[in-house]
Amino acid sequence: MKIQRFFVLLAILTTMLVLMGNAPAPYYACEGKQAGDTCTYGYGSACGIGGGVCTLSTSFTDDPDTPDLNEQLICEVK
Repeated sequence: MKIQRFFVLLAILTTMLVLMGNAPAPYYACEGKQAGDTCTYGYGSACGIGGGVCTLSTSFTDDPDTPDLNEQLICEVK
């Protein structure tokens, strides 16, 4: 019984870690776009969450080492 409980907890923990590390950064959905443009947050338009809008966020700071990517411009899904 203790071994089964251990394996169930291990499976739950592994699943949670895999799912948490698999989320894309919110600013990649707005790469090459401007504030106000529509965006899809997720892995492609087929399985991503649509209906998002690219907005400037104050929670992130733009990295000067990546001039072609604005990390402050994120996809906010309604």
